[in-house]
Amino acid sequence: MKTTTKITFIIFICVALTTATFAQTTPDEGSIGIRSSIGSQVAIEIPYQLNENLSIAPALTINTVDGGTNTIGFAVIPRYYTSTIESLSTYVTGNLGFRNQSFDTGGSATDFTFGIGYGAEYFLGSNFSLSTDANLGIRAGDSANNFFTSARVSASVYF
Repeated sequence: MKTTTKITFIIFICVALTTATFAQTTPDEGSIGIRSSIGSQVAIEIPYQLNENLSIAPALTINTVDGGTNTIGFAVIPRYYTSTIESLSTYVTGNLGFRNQSFDTGGSATDFTFGIGYGAEYFLGSNFSLSTDANLGIRAGDSANNFFTSARVSASVYF
């Protein structure tokens, strides 16, 4: 295991252990935060808690590869919290977005995505949570249309 991976894992465990006593349920109405996937960065999300049960997160993707594909995308990702047991909240999620890829060899492709999923979010503290969800999605546009599944683990910090 790489040294940076070990250090990141140790820091994560320490944060989890020290904040577990301050656990809560969903963020307060009007809270805003930042959310990112753990393991592979897809997009940066800015969740906003509209009310006790609903949050909405605009997400921005920018990826540029020298001598390869350049991608820009935008999505809206809502979460509807269905139940809460102590610090664990389950939710139904979705996404609606687009992405444009331009290729250094010439040309571009624009795709639209729609997805739905189910997940759970564990609040380690009043401002920090970990979540995981499984999703089904459809992509349509210039690329080959397709049906796909995805799963992710993400961390959120609320202000």
